[in-house]
Amino acid sequence: MIRIAISGAGAIAERAHIPALKSLPDAQIVAIQSRTAEKAERVVATLWPSGDERPKIYSDYDEMLAREKPDAVCVFTPNRLHREFTVKALETGAHVLVEKPMAVTVADARAMIDASVGAKRVLMVAMQRRYGGLERAIKQAVASGAIGTANFIRARLSHGGPQMWAPGQTWFTTAAEAGGGAMLDLGVHVADLAIWIMGEVDSVSGQVGTLAKQIEVDDTGVMILNFKSGALGVIEASWSSMPPLSAIEIYGTDGRLMVGYPRLDFAIQKADGSPVPGFSRDEVMRRYDPMDLLAPFRELAANFVAAIEGKAQPFPDGNDGLRAIETVEACYRSSRTGQRIKLPLE
Repeated sequence: MIRIAISGAGAIAERAHIPALKSLPDAQIVAIQSRTAEKAERVVATLWPSGDERPKIYSDYDEMLAREKPDAVCVFTPNRLHREFTVKALETGAHVLVEKPMAVTVADARAMIDASVGAKRVLMVAMQRRYGGLERAIKQAVASGAIGTANFIRARLSHGGPQMWAPGQTWFTTAAEAGGGAMLDLGVHVADLAIWIMGEVDSVSGQVGTLAKQIEVDDTGVMILNFKSGALGVIEASWSSMPPLSAIEIYGTDGRLMVGYPRLDFAIQKADGSPVPGFSRDEVMRRYDPMDLLAPFRELAANFVAAIEGKAQPFPDGNDGLRAIETVEACYRSSRTGQRIKLPLE
């Protein structure tokens, strides 16, 4: 039984990560820590209504680590705490699953990876969209050559902002705690997908702005990716776009792929407009259930535990998280300087 301690009791932890971890037969949540203990108590009361085997509540992270000595720690805190809490957990011998963005800077991400290597412990990043059914179908289609050689990707993730998703969690729009806005919060997801599907990035150009909200961080951003393969990509992220839109387009030498227009739709066509065998909408929907919104979180949690047990490779791992952060940081640098930024960052 893997004993798991959780830091952070916000919306994503309560609605997705904790239910996913609770569903695993070979894992037990033994403690939940929040800067406001009352929040953790409310989450525990909601998710453990019977009172059986309830996790202990802590307001102090170091105290939780010292007393519980967990096998694994899940860091679901505000972004600025990711490096500190991850490194501390690794140094105690715990494996770590950290919420995206992995860190607020490339330097922090590298320090986290170094700590995991030194401790010989698993470090995973909660970029669960890689486990989404439609996203996996996209990956399979591109890898199989269903549209020929992919040469362009556009990926967009947008909604009305954290005020809608997590009311009251003001840290999202506070620069000191969040480290960035929509591009760091949402852009990191679609940047990761683009890299996973299309390969490594050579350089980045980008622009971010605060266009619609009175906040300290960006609410809108776009970046252009130059992939090492020669392909191009456009990543769009927004906290000021309603109704929400999550969409991916990929164009190849022999066809086109479009997902998310409208939400949850899926279409792959050859250049002449004919369907691609094995990737019709009905065939993809039979393989995956995109309406099961917790499925990617359950599979992410299961992979984390399996990696701890030596039964699987961590996916996404720390290096995946680093590549996504490096792309986003390059976008912010490009927005400040007006220059195209070469990767890897120094």
